[in-house]
Amino acid sequence: MRVRYLRTRLIVTSVGLLALVLGAVFLAVYTSTNFSAKRQAQHQLEVGGKVFSNLLEARARELTNATQILVADFGFRQAVATGDLPTIRSALQNQVRRIGADQAMFFDVQGALQTSSAGNEGGSRAEVEALQAFSEQAFIAVIDHQPYLLVEAVVRAPVPVGQVAMVFSLDAALARELQKLTGLEIRFISSRDEEIMSTYSTSPYAQQDMDLQEGTRTLEGEGYLTTVITLLDQAPYSVSAQLASPLSEALASFDDLKRELLIITLVALLASSLLAVRLSGSLARPVTLLAEAARRIGRGDYTSKVGLARDDELGLLADSIDTMRSGIAEREELIAHNAMHDPLTGLPNVSVVRERLRGALISGQKGVLAQCNLVSAELMAKARGQDFMDTLVCQSVSHLHGHLPADALLAWQPGVGFLLLLEHRELDEAVVVVDEMLGKLGEKIQVDDIKLRSQWLAGVVSWPLHGSDANDLLRQASIALADAAPGPERIAVYQAQRDQAYQRRIRLARDLRYAAQYKELSAVYQPKLDLASGEVRQVEALMRWNHSELGPISPDEFITLAEQTGSIGMLTQWMMAAVASQLRNWIERGIHLQVAMNISARDLDDPQFPQRIEKMLQAQQISPDYLALEVTESAVMTDPERNLSSLRALRDLGIELAVDDYGTGYSSLATLKSLPVQDLKIDKSFVLQLAEGGDDAVIVKSTIELAHNMGLKVIAEGIENSHSLNWLKERHCDVAQGYFISRPLAVADLERWLDDTRGSFGVVEPT
Repeated sequence: MRVRYLRTRLIVTSVGLLALVLGAVFLAVYTSTNFSAKRQAQHQLEVGGKVFSNLLEARARELTNATQILVADFGFRQAVATGDLPTIRSALQNQVRRIGADQAMFFDVQGALQTSSAGNEGGSRAEVEALQAFSEQAFIAVIDHQPYLLVEAVVRAPVPVGQVAMVFSLDAALARELQKLTGLEIRFISSRDEEIMSTYSTSPYAQQDMDLQEGTRTLEGEGYLTTVITLLDQAPYSVSAQLASPLSEALASFDDLKRELLIITLVALLASSLLAVRLSGSLARPVTLLAEAARRIGRGDYTSKVGLARDDELGLLADSIDTMRSGIAEREELIAHNAMHDPLTGLPNVSVVRERLRGALISGQKGVLAQCNLVSAELMAKARGQDFMDTLVCQSVSHLHGHLPADALLAWQPGVGFLLLLEHRELDEAVVVVDEMLGKLGEKIQVDDIKLRSQWLAGVVSWPLHGSDANDLLRQASIALADAAPGPERIAVYQAQRDQAYQRRIRLARDLRYAAQYKELSAVYQPKLDLASGEVRQVEALMRWNHSELGPISPDEFITLAEQTGSIGMLTQWMMAAVASQLRNWIERGIHLQVAMNISARDLDDPQFPQRIEKMLQAQQISPDYLALEVTESAVMTDPERNLSSLRALRDLGIELAVDDYGTGYSSLATLKSLPVQDLKIDKSFVLQLAEGGDDAVIVKSTIELAHNMGLKVIAEGIENSHSLNWLKERHCDVAQGYFISRPLAVADLERWLDDTRGSFGVVEPT
């Protein structure tokens, strides 16, 4: 769980660290006492083991001495010598009772049991299964599956006449007796082939525990330190004694020390906790005050001074925060001003205008918004530089001071111009104010060392007449400005139909990029008639756009839009692919027609354009002779030097080139002569009026003669009647194109037209 407050974290951290240290000390001491207790128990166990061995040896000596006394008795030796078994048995019984042995036995010299204190006699042998020396005078024996301490003595009269054996059982009684003397828990275990035959213990719950491993043991929740003494190890028999020292007795002596250590630890922890609480409070209170000051600053409240009456780091931090407060207040004031004002002119910006518009619209006020802009501002900036333009704008602002209504809001938006907001004004009244403003702006002013008169235009929109949304009104004002022109029409009022046209233009510009993807583009082909032979050897490929919602779009509309928005390259690429595919189809079917298509100035600007044309022709295996490209005169004149390299590269490929719409541009004869073109296409605006004669006829005749003199073929477009066709044929024009000959046709319609009109214009079957 994450602790929220600093004071709590300081307390928890301090107390936690101290508790960790005290806990480590307590654990170390506690572990040390346990280790000492175990070491003491181990020492006690070692001492007890030695005592156990000494006691057992002492018992063996007692039994040996008692046995020696018995065999040294004259009466006993006489009874042995005479074979008086009742007397021998009685002596053995008396001796067993006197010394506390478990049994006494008398054997003859052949080792046969003659009698015993238990009454066994008649020559049967006792089953001594294992026998191992314990000391010089005693043995550990396994007799009839029971462990015994055994001593023996030879009866001499004066030669050996028998043998007496005394046994002492290693049972629970002996274990308890040894326990009293050693202070240890004793257990005797006898086994055969590692299977227990008998076990005797001073601890009742240890009877079932057969594990003879040394070390620390836990029995019934009680801890013991154990050791094992092997008394007999004679395969397959084994007799061992396990000694256990209880750890509780050793640990009991350290209990008082542990309790005292625990009390000391708790007292130290309590005292340190109180100290930590006090210390954390002295640190947390100033931090809390500083945090509250920071929150006030974060909320934008910069009025309260931040300070602490301290000379330490916290006091220094408080002074730094107060310095930051002052700095932020100054910067925010500056930022707020800059956010709402233009840095160049100091006038409010469009954000202020937008807010004032919204307030006026919400309150139901009426008013007028005007947008004013400088005529030829872009050309002037290119000619004189941006510094000159900035000075001009500032001088214009100073000219307007004191010449606008007091309630008018004048703003400046870079790249847009002046915005004038006139609230509570009718449209007619506002137009007068705007006209006076334009007149003032048009007065002669001096910028640097130049005196000039600038021309300004204005677009005006009224609310709620034209709209009820601030953003719409700003947009409509810019639309109205586009309709203004120098002179009497320098002020234009917004018209709704212009807005519709603007919205349509925006939509077409957006959708044109996806026209090919949505399969809305198609190609049609208009025949070109060779006037000398009457054959149709060439057609012009023209693009058509059928918008999915707006229907057919005029080429004059969308081609111009594509050039302005940069989409013309995509359209050219699509048209190239369509023309190449159609040419491949016609060639395979034996139809040999040259196809001309239009390219733009943007296509010529691309240095990779000729290479793309070459790759397209190679991919379709089409000879360059089948393709002709037409570029408008104005496109060539945009940048003649740069466009010439692309045109030469196309001509080097073997592609026929033509100047389209000749007569509408500004090309000189010198420029025309330098162009690597073969054809000159006269614009239809000169051909349409040939039937009426006049200047157009003179221009067309002169152009034909001029082109022929320069070695160019002449193509005339816009043939609408037979008179124009015959007139051109008489003046030796080479190729004619127009609706009189044929409108642009789809591929299937074009092929039918070629079949149906064969001979009508002297057309022959293409070869």
